[in-house]
Amino acid sequence: MKRIVCTVLACSAAIVGSSYWSRPLLSHGSVTTTVLFDREIVRILDRHCVMCHMERGPAFALETYEQTWVQGKKIRASILARHMPPWGAVPGYGQFANDNSLTLRETQFMVSWVEGLGPRNSGTVFANVADAGARPPAVRAQAHVGHWQVGEPDLTRELSANTIAAGQTNTVLRTTVDLGLTEEGQVRAVEFMPGDRRVVRAAFFTVQETGQWIGSWTPWHGTFELPAGMAYRLPAGSHAVAEIHYKGATDQVVEQGTLGLFFADAPGRSPASDLILEIKSPSGTPGKLRAETRLAADTYTLALWPEVAPGLKSIEVTARTPDGGTEILLFAKDPPADWPTPYILAKPVLLRRGTTLSATAYYAGAPPAGGMRLVVKRY
Repeated sequence: MKRIVCTVLACSAAIVGSSYWSRPLLSHGSVTTTVLFDREIVRILDRHCVMCHMERGPAFALETYEQTWVQGKKIRASILARHMPPWGAVPGYGQFANDNSLTLRETQFMVSWVEGLGPRNSGTVFANVADAGARPPAVRAQAHVGHWQVGEPDLTRELSANTIAAGQTNTVLRTTVDLGLTEEGQVRAVEFMPGDRRVVRAAFFTVQETGQWIGSWTPWHGTFELPAGMAYRLPAGSHAVAEIHYKGATDQVVEQGTLGLFFADAPGRSPASDLILEIKSPSGTPGKLRAETRLAADTYTLALWPEVAPGLKSIEVTARTPDGGTEILLFAKDPPADWPTPYILAKPVLLRRGTTLSATAYYAGAPPAGGMRLVVKRY
């Protein structure tokens, strides 16, 4: 009798145990988030991601639900480590028109979606319906590339073609193009359209005759427009120098981009100019670079372009007013050297005469022998 009871109890325990161990598997496979790809996630991808993460782009595509779901764990890790999107400026120190970082809310949405098994939608649209014509097209992120953003340029110039080898590491190539100006021109905006987005990381444009920085391009911000009433003055016979930052794709690429210039509608606009700080290493301070200058007149600051080299840990640009007040224009931490970018202020910042403008940079290890430059766009 005892043997029978024990056998029954053992069987019951086995059945209970089987039920117990099967439940966590079902629970683990359940959707645990209200964040949806078709609603919150696709908007984040549109704003921050698909300009790089697209077919024939520099990184794996994140345009469709399937592409994004498969890369979910990698996306979560990169976001939490602040590796992506590539943006070095720390929030709270300056506001920038080309800021591509995720807000806290966007970060929470992405993490919640990945950890909640990445639902597509609320269940009203299914991708496996037999009759494809009976359902709306699947929601997908859209990369708005391949056309001019500001409008049709008044002047376009094709740059020289550059051959980028398969798998080539970070490379900077410079090319010069004659703008064909027979008289002085006034330019209000500059835009660049790369020939092959797979290999172009950034582009910066200066005038050969004056050295002035007139524009830049990154995958997430391809235009450089001056405020109303401002213009660049280009001498007759000017040449544009393009500094293009490349990284190789899986195969060899011949890249040839196009520069577009937009002229001012009316002559006599106030000219924009550059203030250049040569940031050098003070004696006895390994890894630290510093420069400062005192402004002789009231100055509006439009943008900051630090020439970042590998190993840069941080850079801070500060304005100290004559009355002792301090404003931090930029504080960038671990700015990615393989994704160089300017920092274009959302609104011009007025710095009064007598203000001391300073830049301090720290490098892990020895800084570049010649120091680094900070270009300040101003008027």
